[in-house]
Amino acid sequence: MRAKSRWQLLLLWFFATHCVAAEYERFWLNKESSYLVFVAKDGQQFEAPRLADQVGYEMPRISADGRYIGWLAMYPNCCTSYPIGLKLVVRDPSGKLHTFSGNKLVLFDWCFMPGAPSVAFRQSVLHGTDYMHFEWRGIADERLLGEYDYPPDESEQARERAPDWVRCVPD
Repeated sequence: MRAKSRWQLLLLWFFATHCVAAEYERFWLNKESSYLVFVAKDGQQFEAPRLADQVGYEMPRISADGRYIGWLAMYPNCCTSYPIGLKLVVRDPSGKLHTFSGNKLVLFDWCFMPGAPSVAFRQSVLHGTDYMHFEWRGIADERLLGEYDYPPDESEQARERAPDWVRCVPD
C-alpha cells in the first residue's frame, strides 16, 4: 500500500471515530412527547428518529460521559387510552441506533450502567401483578449480560435480593 493511501485511510478512520461522536449535555422533549432533540456541548443537535408505528418518546437519557443517548419508543395500545413503551432506543457514538425490547412486555424504566457501555431496563405487564423482569444488555452487540425476575407478590424482598446491576434501574 502506498504511503498516500495509508494516510487517507488513517484520516478516514480518525474522522469516522472522532468527528461523529458528540458529547451530549441536554435534551428537549415537547409537551406532547412527539418530538425529541438532544443537544451536544458544541451546539450540534440530533433529532431522535421515529421508528415504524412509533407515536412518541419518553424517558430520554444521556450517559454519564455524554457519548450515548437513549429513549423509550412509545407505541399505541389497543387496550389503553395512552401509548406504551415497547422499545428502548440507544444511539452510540458512531451514530448507530440500537433497539432493545427484552421479553416483549412493556418497558417501564431504564438506565445507562455506570462505567460500561450497557443499559439495564425494567419490564412488566400493565395491570394485575407485581411481576417485574429486568435485563442488562451491552449496547454495541446488544448481548444479554444478565436478567432477573421478581417473583409475583414478592417485590419488596425481591429488590433486596436482586443483583447490584438491577439497582441502577429506578423503581
